[in-house]
Amino acid sequence: MFEKITSDTLRSRIAKQIRDAILSGSLKEGSKLVERNLAGELGASLTAVREGLIELEWEGFIVKKKNSGTHVIKLSPADVEKIFETRAVIESHAFAVAAANATAEDLEQLAKAYDGMLDAARNQDARLYNQKDVAFHSAVWRATHNDFLEAALKRAILPYFSYTAIRIGSVNPFLLHRDAADHSPLLQALQQHNAEAARQAFEHSVSDWLAIARTELAESDAAAPDRENPQGTRPTNSTSPKAVGV
Repeated sequence: MFEKITSDTLRSRIAKQIRDAILSGSLKEGSKLVERNLAGELGASLTAVREGLIELEWEGFIVKKKNSGTHVIKLSPADVEKIFETRAVIESHAFAVAAANATAEDLEQLAKAYDGMLDAARNQDARLYNQKDVAFHSAVWRATHNDFLEAALKRAILPYFSYTAIRIGSVNPFLLHRDAADHSPLLQALQQHNAEAARQAFEHSVSDWLAIARTELAESDAAAPDRENPQGTRPTNSTSPKAVGV
């Protein structure tokens, strides 16, 4: 009845430019984004900018705060604890459901994402590694074939992936390989359609990831005064293994 109208290209291009600015560090954690200013800088309409921001909000790169506007994601230690608390319950369940429901195509996508993690680790590319890690977990969520569960996981967990992507600094290549190795038992359980093994492997891994995330946040907080005072002796770009893999 109707001709299809597509504005996806412009929206996605706007989202990509803002996303790239966030990931490159041009836009810092917690930075306020003013729609009218963005529209002027990008030469786009307010409507297109708002659509692009909606895409980024869904991905977890930005957050809209009541009476405060739109900001680049910035998580507190309490936020991270809440996200991991959520992961321990619903993502653990998702791995079990995915193990039971994964199709041959799902398993192919999971293996492809895992191979991408290994390649990124070999190439010492922390940012690409994080992207492939997101791809792996997203493939697990899709493999549940439960749209409601997948939507809940995206909303609860993508902000943490985005947050770690923003904070990526220099990373010891060994840590990338170790993190990839941590995902191997998860992939094997999924390939074997062993729901209980998948659940147990995830529960074991997520507790380790939380411990490392706590350490990274503590180190970051300790280094904060020295970032403001370049004469300090504490390093300013300390990055833990979970800053590149979750």
